[in-house]
Amino acid sequence: MATTMQPVASTCTTIEERLEYARLPPLTTGYLTEKVLYALKVPKIVTLKLPDGSTTDTFLKQVVVSTTIRVDETIANFYWLYKAEVSFDMTPALRNEAPIPFLSSEKADGPGRRHSLNPFPPGLTSGFLRRPDVIIVRNPAMRWPGRGVVDLDGAPHADNLLRLVEIKFPGDTWGVGQERAYQLIAGGRDRMSVLDVSDCEGELGKAKARARAPAPATEQEKARLRAPVRTEQAIPQPAWYEDWIPDTSHARTEIANAIAALWDSTKQGASYLSAEANSWLHAKAPWLFAAGHWVAETGQAAWTWVDEKGQVIYRYTAAQLKAAWHAIQRQTDLTFEMLKQIDWGQVAMTVVKGLVAIVLVVAAVVVIAVLAEALAAALAALIAIVATASAATLAALAIMLGVTAVATAG
Repeated sequence: MATTMQPVASTCTTIEERLEYARLPPLTTGYLTEKVLYALKVPKIVTLKLPDGSTTDTFLKQVVVSTTIRVDETIANFYWLYKAEVSFDMTPALRNEAPIPFLSSEKADGPGRRHSLNPFPPGLTSGFLRRPDVIIVRNPAMRWPGRGVVDLDGAPHADNLLRLVEIKFPGDTWGVGQERAYQLIAGGRDRMSVLDVSDCEGELGKAKARARAPAPATEQEKARLRAPVRTEQAIPQPAWYEDWIPDTSHARTEIANAIAALWDSTKQGASYLSAEANSWLHAKAPWLFAAGHWVAETGQAAWTWVDEKGQVIYRYTAAQLKAAWHAIQRQTDLTFEMLKQIDWGQVAMTVVKGLVAIVLVVAAVVVIAVLAEALAAALAALIAIVATASAATLAALAIMLGVTAVATAG
């Protein structure tokens, strides 16, 4: 069975549901199809450094799908039918029990809190974590995304997992043990849907060509790349996807020598960002466009971005950074240790209602953060400060932020 969605300027993108698995629940096909359509048109491309020192350009198509769902979840305060990339503890499966979703580290919200957004959730056992593409829940008024009846703290829950959805873009294959693990999470094939995506219009090839030789988007192209964001009612004209900025080794070296910042490639390709993103970055993070470095004022009462001419471009007080960090932690489950391991990052999309979606690469794992504009800018500053700080300065910064225990990603 195949389901095809054909919006303006598209004639052929198809999602096919594998017959050996369950069909998607009624009314969910269109929602997932629109995410896939945009993922094909604007896949994120990132250059990752491999263990042997070489680099590879990787399409992160699932990142687009996950980011748009994560924005929808955030706007709905995670009372949402769809959950992107829920992390599951697989150790209960060794006892023939349902794998348990990791919940947010913000335990003040109790057992009804959202699922963890940390790809290295505290308490994980190495080799026993799985993160399916999408979980569709039975009751969106309940945040719990699992079929197990207790969480990792022992609090009771009702089975709320309606369907596990795995999306296979062209070239995707099952990883070792992945299919079996997802069946264990879902509770069988009758609660799991596998979607094969056909790129019959060659959108991925077009995206790759744009990345190699980018050009400012035309007004028609900008309109075509508008991203759907949902509330109880869809928001008209809500967001831009940002084309991934090209990344060459020589350009990265030049930038790295000049500035260690979150979006190091922004300076290289700022003219290719949408007008909204460009405007937002200049207003909220102007230091990204000026070579320089972060400097701690006496006693670290504040941090300032000083450009090459010695001029102060931006300033955060210690109190502002501490408040921002605590809010970022509550909303993203990021840890201070993860800040030290961020390899790369960029604005993924700008969204109405004052939200910005950011994609980070932490220890070769993609992390999606959806934050208010001010917090997104503060996160950029914190990552840049951490990237350039000495060991002593880093320790002092941790104390200033109130970091008393650092979780190790594993």
